[in-house]
Amino acid sequence: MRLAAIFKEHMVLQREKEVRIFGEAKSGNVIRVEIDGITAESASTDGHFIVRLPKHAAGGPYTMTVTEIGVNETVIEIGDVYYGEVWIENGQSNIEFELQNSDGGEAELSEADFPLIRYFKCIKTPVIDDEVLQQEDGLEWKDFREGHFRDVSGIGYFFAKKLYAALKVPVGIIDCYQGGTSISCWLSEERLQKYPEGRVYQEEFAAAIEGQSEEDYDRLLLEYNAMVEKHLTLAAEAKAKNPEITPEELTEVAGDYPWPPPKGLRSAFRPSGLYHTMLERIAPIAARGILYYQGEEDSRRASGYAVLLSELIREFRALFDEKKLPVVILQLPMFIGRNEEDKRDWAYLREAQERAVLSSEATMLVPLIDCGEYDNVHPTDKKTPGERTAACVLEEIYEDHRDGVKCMQVREIQWKRGELLLQFANTYGRLKTCENALLDLRKEGSSGEDGHIYGFEVYISGQKAWVVPKVTVQGEELRIEAKEPIEGIRYGFFNYGKVNLYNAVGQPLCPFRRMKY
Repeated sequence: MRLAAIFKEHMVLQREKEVRIFGEAKSGNVIRVEIDGITAESASTDGHFIVRLPKHAAGGPYTMTVTEIGVNETVIEIGDVYYGEVWIENGQSNIEFELQNSDGGEAELSEADFPLIRYFKCIKTPVIDDEVLQQEDGLEWKDFREGHFRDVSGIGYFFAKKLYAALKVPVGIIDCYQGGTSISCWLSEERLQKYPEGRVYQEEFAAAIEGQSEEDYDRLLLEYNAMVEKHLTLAAEAKAKNPEITPEELTEVAGDYPWPPPKGLRSAFRPSGLYHTMLERIAPIAARGILYYQGEEDSRRASGYAVLLSELIREFRALFDEKKLPVVILQLPMFIGRNEEDKRDWAYLREAQERAVLSSEATMLVPLIDCGEYDNVHPTDKKTPGERTAACVLEEIYEDHRDGVKCMQVREIQWKRGELLLQFANTYGRLKTCENALLDLRKEGSSGEDGHIYGFEVYISGQKAWVVPKVTVQGEELRIEAKEPIEGIRYGFFNYGKVNLYNAVGQPLCPFRRMKY
């Protein structure tokens, strides 16, 4: 018998939901699971088993006993098990970004003492082989104390800390992510094949590796790793000589980080690869929901992203055996590289994220339009997105713990000749402009000092162009003027720029684009 790697000492099981214990065992053998006076069992079929435990309230510690009943009985005991709230984190590098590298991370590492907040990190691997299986045997659940959680997701840490403070129950975070990944890496072959927007990833990959042998891929990978090592060495030397070196100066010395890596059948970035090697390894674990932060890698294909994200939401719910499993989408922040033209591809990707959320039940969107850094695709502020995400789920899922911090959204637009009147949901009594300490506006200057509202553009049909209008506040509404008829409006609809409109509790207006016709 082999339990899935996630079932280890110190683990957190989801309270008040059916819990699935699963793994591999000889077909026909019965697997019995016992915990806190509860016993459940199931027979292994085709070498796999799932034992379903009934709902259980928060609490612990408990010892779980898993017994394989066969010719030779096998017993596994797992101690220090708690029931609480479990969340899965999935996506690419910004949710992968570790606490130790985040703003304020070192202080958190030295001061945190949360034995009942725990996390499990999945192995990031493109293939499942004997070496990976051995590594899985050594995996463990860790808690947030004594500084040994340096590698936890920064967003996950701040999310879990706020959740624990509100709920006062154990919290478990499952880190299942890989930097640099496309949404296609997390979707199964069947779901990608359903849509032209998915098949294009499969076709592009097949064309890229046509005729490639394993030896070819190994050679390309060695060459790529050598380039990465050279870049990292030069960058480290430059930082050691000048700790205050700017990103531009660092690029002059070390060059850009080599990207993307070569494609191959053993690449972590192949379509559907991580669906099998990471997501399936933890499914169908019971969890309260999934946090998904991804999209940077797919900005060039923003037009098809909403279709694939909607399908991924369905994929999550099928994998984790819950038809209305909550899925929280963290919307992309601001970003533009130095000397880059703003093609608004990140804006279209944000819009696609919004469309997928609006078309899916039990799905939430966390706007990060006021976050981001110029020329840095990995902003180091992870506290804001982590805490904002926690506030979102407290508001939408944990009704007894609402603290009234919803982000502001457009509710109604009144189209009048030469002007628009905008009304908003979640103003909490008033609109305000804020000096934005979150978004690094070195490229644009400061925002909000003069009370001016930034980020709005309107489409003037006579000019066939988007122009910056005059915007005035009227209580909880905005009035936007133009001398010619307005046929469209958008806010924060660029890769990187000024936005500074907030509600009374300091939450930002979500970016949007609306057309009259």
